[in-house]
Amino acid sequence: MTADNRHYTYIFNPEHDLALAYGTEGYTAPPRARWLRRDLQMLPAWYGNSGAEILSQNQAEDHEWLSRMGELMGISATPVALNKLQCRNSQYIPWGWNLDLRQRLLNACVPASDLPSRQQIVELQELSHRRISIEILKLLNETIDMAYLPLPIEVHSVDEIRSFNTLHPGCYIKAPWSGSGKGVYRVLDADCRSFATWAQGIINRQGSIMCEQPLDKVLDFAMEFECNDGKARFAGYSIFSNDSHCSYDSGLVMPSPMLQQLIAKQLHGNTLLLAQVQEALAKIITQLIAPHYTGYLGIDMMVYNDNGTMRLNPCVEANLRMTMGIVASFIAERHIATGTGATFRVTYHKSPDDLKAFANNESRNNPLQLTDDGLIASGFLPLTPIYHDSHFLAHIIAGKAHRLL
Repeated sequence: MTADNRHYTYIFNPEHDLALAYGTEGYTAPPRARWLRRDLQMLPAWYGNSGAEILSQNQAEDHEWLSRMGELMGISATPVALNKLQCRNSQYIPWGWNLDLRQRLLNACVPASDLPSRQQIVELQELSHRRISIEILKLLNETIDMAYLPLPIEVHSVDEIRSFNTLHPGCYIKAPWSGSGKGVYRVLDADCRSFATWAQGIINRQGSIMCEQPLDKVLDFAMEFECNDGKARFAGYSIFSNDSHCSYDSGLVMPSPMLQQLIAKQLHGNTLLLAQVQEALAKIITQLIAPHYTGYLGIDMMVYNDNGTMRLNPCVEANLRMTMGIVASFIAERHIATGTGATFRVTYHKSPDDLKAFANNESRNNPLQLTDDGLIASGFLPLTPIYHDSHFLAHIIAGKAHRLL
């Protein structure tokens, strides 16, 4: 609890992007998103403030798990139920703010004075539209000579998508708001009926669609920032890998300077370019986003191969919310021994028994080893509880960071 008797209450709501796409209150997440929210609900224990409260659907199990993590890793957090929030004077810190979450908290009798206003969230929703990447890229190009920036475009018809695909065969189209890779489609056959149906549905629901050139990707990474008091500060790098559905799969857990070196290596050692982009983005985010948003955000980037020349796409998209890359950064800073790297991963298993078998095998094959001061030197560590019906698990394997590269 803070000096002014306010609690920090963290909420893991990974369906946030889907709720933004829905656009208003009353959103019901699909089953898989609800499983992810429940199974990983204690993830804020690794990035939250000491002594924080975390919204919990499994009070007894979460309390027991947090006690074990407190003894093992020095974690200090307390689970709190939704129906207990009305008794709190809290600063609420969700994965991301959307209208549906705000309404759920109001329905739980949380005072409106403890929450962003509806208008503030509507402004944030507009800033989260994928078109902001166009504005960021244009402002970057005014500051830094990037030689060539693959600008996306926003279109409003299937015919415009087909025209773009004629110029850039195999282009990607993206819903303005989406989550878990569900809003991304690669146009391999512009005459395919399923493509036209999918694209027209997005345009009907969200008003437009984004078109992006296909790039020969070499590395996915992000620059992370924190907005506070109307200003943005650089918070570190993350290097990550997505699965075949464009959803987050894994990331590196190591100090930010080491991540920068790995990224620069792919850019022929061009650390100056990364420094210039970092400085320019801090100013751009301060101008565009920080006056309307408080919290962390990630700017996803890409190193790609352009006929043998490695180039940087400095803004694939902007995520105005907490990100898995920021979680990995906190874990690296707080819990990983110097000189040790780790892989952070979120895994899905069709059955709870499969998940438990996976965790048991990893614990047996990669036993956790801690230094004398309680930092992780090597081994497997689940980052979230394993419930009797869990399907998802967040975990790290220290000493295995090379697997991602």
